Amino acid sequence: TLILDGSMGALLTGRGIDGPFEGLNLTEPDIIEALHKEYFDAGCDIVLSNTFGANSLHYENFEQLIKAGVKIAAGSKPSGRKTYAALDIGPLGRLLQPFGDLSFDDAYNIFKEMVLAGSDADLIFIETMNDTLEMKAAVLAAKENSDLPVFASFTFSDNGRLLNGADYMTAIALLSSLGVDAAGVNCGTGPDGILPVIKQLASVSDVPLFAKPNAGLPVAGPHGPVFSLGSDEWAEMMKDIAPFVRLMGGCCGTGPD
Repeated sequence: TLILDGSMGALLTGRGIDGPFEGLNLTEPDIIEALHKEYFDAGCDIVLSNTFGANSLHYENFEQLIKAGVKIAAGSKPSGRKTYAALDIGPLGRLLQPFGDLSFDDAYNIFKEMVLAGSDADLIFIETMNDTLEMKAAVLAAKENSDLPVFASFTFSDNGRLLNGADYMTAIALLSSLGVDAAGVNCGTGPDGILPVIKQLASVSDVPLFAKPNAGLPVAGPHGPVFSLGSDEWAEMMKDIAPFVRLMGGCCGTGPD
């Protein structure tokens, strides 16, 4: 089992650092590098670049931010063992047609820009998607414009469905048909919420699975969200997920500990 890293944004917020976080790749690269190194020191095999929202819809200098983010992640890799720096790609923050005004072709081209800018990464990690059409645009952009391995994950609502109504079995079937190298579930809930989903997916999936749950559900705190699970409790719950996945890590509220 390969170990993925934990949160970036939530961890930075908890340390009193304000967003938008992708800009830190240029203004405070040492902070991002130190965080990546904390994850590698904790035993992670893969860290995700600080590029989750670094797309042309949000940043004019997205290409600089992505190149810097991938360079920082790659530069933080330790010597003496095989580790990986992934290009992290999140949702665009705009609904695709017919739910919104963004066309499929435009979404594809935005993801393509990200993929080309992050070509120095070891793999592409598409995460926190809640729309099958947007996921399809992202995966096709990755597969058609890069030879890197592609990992992709959805985040589901409490009812086990995506924004467009697809259930998780349908969503993972889509990822399999698109030829991803690993498929998974991240964010949305803690390990207890993701466990039954992963169990069912493991019974049918023909691609390696991964899980990246939150540290439980957040509540508002004086310095940002506070999550319900401590590191020991979260880690204990992840033992139940381990037999069903090939990769495991954390999302919001988790850290190197």
